[in-house]
Amino acid sequence: MNDKPNMGGADAKAPHPGDATQDASYGERAPGEGEIAAAHAIYTPRNLKLYDFVVHGLSNRFAWRCPTSALDAHYDENLSANHLEAGVGTGFFLERAKDRSFERLTLLDINSSCLMEAERRLAKLGPELLQASLFDPVPADRPYDSVGLTYVLHCLPGAMTEKLAVIDNLKPAMHEGTVLFGATILGKAVDPNIAAKALFRAYNRKGVFNNMEDDFASLADGLRQRFGSVGVRQEGCVAIFRATGLRPAGQ
Repeated sequence: MNDKPNMGGADAKAPHPGDATQDASYGERAPGEGEIAAAHAIYTPRNLKLYDFVVHGLSNRFAWRCPTSALDAHYDENLSANHLEAGVGTGFFLERAKDRSFERLTLLDINSSCLMEAERRLAKLGPELLQASLFDPVPADRPYDSVGLTYVLHCLPGAMTEKLAVIDNLKPAMHEGTVLFGATILGKAVDPNIAAKALFRAYNRKGVFNNMEDDFASLADGLRQRFGSVGVRQEGCVAIFRATGLRPAGQ
């Protein structure tokens, strides 16, 4: 369980994030390659060294008003021994989880720097690495019992209906009892403070965030369309969610 990610070379299969044309797998359109690139371009090796301090040490508390401890607890409650982390950041929450005895742990991200940083931090857990875009169907030889999707949706381009289509691409990695859990920063109807307003403007202008129209209702509705059991709660600007009971296609 310590395979290197598929990141290049003759046998590598490059992700195909799509272009701005109509795509049947999305409710409206597939996002453009440039939009996707802008959303994860900030995650360079240098910036990742500061990421945890800036995001989980400062922004969660002072801007988003969602304590990092609430997200830690969410992982402790929902993490399984057969886990896929979709969008890894730095591996921060997996490193801090109370139960870290994994039978199978896969880290998925489009950004090679994120994968390498997370692999370094989680090396003792023997993770498998998968470099892929969430806007493509996720390859999986067998499903996982839990899937983490934390601080990913607010970065993705498009409306919430388009963002949630990435869950449809995760279906090959899930079974009916799989628990999908995570969190996202909402940009609409959240009453942001001065710090949050400044970060919203800066991050959305750069394309790092694409969340000014993301609201609680559209997130909850989209999850309920896909799962039989859904729980969503709000902490400051952050929606924390859990969903299970994956519905078959067409239901």
